[in-house]
Amino acid sequence: MSNELASNEGIAPNAKRLLTAGFLAILAAGIGFGIRGGILANWAADFGFTGAQLGAIGGAGFTGFCFGIIIGGVIVDKIGYGKLVVAAFIFHVLSAFVTFAASKGQAQELAYNYLYWGTFIFALANGTLEAVANPLVSTLFPKNRTHYLNILHASWPAGLVLGGLVGWTLGEGPNAQSWKLQLGLFLVPTVLYGVAFFGQHFPKSEASVKGLSIGEMLKEVGILGSAVACYLLARFCMDALKLPEVASYGVGLAILISSAILTRGSLGSILLFVLFITHALIGAVELGTDGWIQNITGNILTPAEGKKLFVFTSLLMFSLRFCAHFIEKNLKVSPVGLLVICAVLAAIGLQLVSGIQTFVGAMVALAVYALGKTFFWPTMLAVVGDRFPRTGAIAM
Repeated sequence: MSNELASNEGIAPNAKRLLTAGFLAILAAGIGFGIRGGILANWAADFGFTGAQLGAIGGAGFTGFCFGIIIGGVIVDKIGYGKLVVAAFIFHVLSAFVTFAASKGQAQELAYNYLYWGTFIFALANGTLEAVANPLVSTLFPKNRTHYLNILHASWPAGLVLGGLVGWTLGEGPNAQSWKLQLGLFLVPTVLYGVAFFGQHFPKSEASVKGLSIGEMLKEVGILGSAVACYLLARFCMDALKLPEVASYGVGLAILISSAILTRGSLGSILLFVLFITHALIGAVELGTDGWIQNITGNILTPAEGKKLFVFTSLLMFSLRFCAHFIEKNLKVSPVGLLVICAVLAAIGLQLVSGIQTFVGAMVALAVYALGKTFFWPTMLAVVGDRFPRTGAIAM
């Protein structure tokens, strides 16, 4: 019993307060993301955007997130969690101002730029918060990382549910509100997480306590893991900054060479390399496909049914993420075993989703898909924290 109680206690007296603050931070990200997915049709109607243009705006959400989480993960152990929380808060508020600058009647190119960069800055804030919250919770609860990281990330589907409900209640019917009013609601949890984090003392990660240099923390990431991050940064330079392809890959190559020098040519862990690639693909699905899921299912069925399915699957994921501890402790499924089971279920779910024709059939297919992807993101983070503690926040 004493070991069980110890596993549920954090290493700091304010551990639960910081967990709540992190929960609220990712909740804000989820609400904003869910609302944005529901107002794509408004943007198409107001500004005459094509599907390709809307896809590019949504793509800014992926590149901004990658940039925030990679850069934030590299520097957070050196500058501390608090400074990055402040940066993320500023980015979230700034993203609202930039996005709201887009108005009906503007030149399409101007409106597109406002929405593109507003989405990018919003995603940058989300990525920066991930760079803080993941290693912070991993540090606070070292004996039960899988459980608490899943609880932390239960806030993401909770945010999607609330964001979907906003579109459901305020985006349809004779009393439909403007997309700006709908989107502005994400600022409420933004203020809440700012208040929750304010004045709190943050613990140091295991790597930071040991005084490890960036080169030492990068050693297990190595050339293989760095190559994944450098490729994503190169894509960022091309897609977001519009740099030439040669220059973009040149930036990525220069960073990769620097990493190789810092790690003294370490190849890195093969497992970590596989997790990096898989995590990037999951991020692409959650931030790309899921951003369109309301529209995809809405086009197959009806827009109203698309929103209902989005809320249903998000609510299912929210509930299941509180069950990770039960699965690990009572069913004796290891974190890696849980990932394998999830991969099988997600693959089956995707196959079922490709053939949906009715609302009931869509609910069954998406339930299997949601069950499969529920534990991927937080459990991968827990595996990294358990197996590669010397990497600090960098690998996370």
